[in-house]
Amino acid sequence: MTRLPRQLADLARMLTYMLCHRPDEFGLVLAADGFIPVKQVLQALTGEPDWGFVRRHHLDQMAALMQPPAFELAHDQIRCLAPGPARLRRPEATPPALLYAAIPPKAHGRVWEEGLKPPLEQELVLAATRETAMKLGRRRAPEPVIVTVQTQAALRAGIAFQGYGDELFLAPALPREFIQLPPPPPREEKTGPPPKLPAEPTPGSFMLELSQLASKAAKAKRKKKDPAWKATRRAVRKGKGS
Repeated sequence: MTRLPRQLADLARMLTYMLCHRPDEFGLVLAADGFIPVKQVLQALTGEPDWGFVRRHHLDQMAALMQPPAFELAHDQIRCLAPGPARLRRPEATPPALLYAAIPPKAHGRVWEEGLKPPLEQELVLAATRETAMKLGRRRAPEPVIVTVQTQAALRAGIAFQGYGDELFLAPALPREFIQLPPPPPREEKTGPPPKLPAEPTPGSFMLELSQLASKAAKAKRKKKDPAWKATRRAVRKGKGS
């Protein structure tokens, strides 16, 4: 087995626990083949003390150096090969009376009107405690909004929940009548910029404008007189010359 630098060896141990044993502790749900987006893994590591420094190149370096390979990176996905990805789905698990999700504020209005909907081709990830939900929600927004799921009413309506480890439950879309959340803040009406008012004249500017007008009027008056004066002068010159 290849000996890794200490930092990468510690990272390998952390990822082994995260992806092979208890992904539910970190709010991670693996696909059936064990893969999970690298972005989600990095977000989970950022929320853990002393692991915020990890970037994609650390994962690439670790995976390349480990012999035999213990992790597989395929484009934007990663999975654990040894001892193998965790199998935590529990279809028979009965959810508690309340489950929780934490949504970013920008989704507040939509969830208030439409209910909770999972991302395309995925499931809703619900937490058994408010604390876990807030921990997951803060990966997407500093101040997420807590949504409470009334599981018993949803079960009576035929909605199925599936346990995932000890911390999480998975569900399809949840209509509005099965969730509770605070009302969203009123939307701010967009208004245009206020009309521009003419600038107030500064002290002395009015007198300056009057003097400028008087000067222009005097120049115009002189221009009108110039042609007659010149005509008279020309007539005098002609008289002297005759």
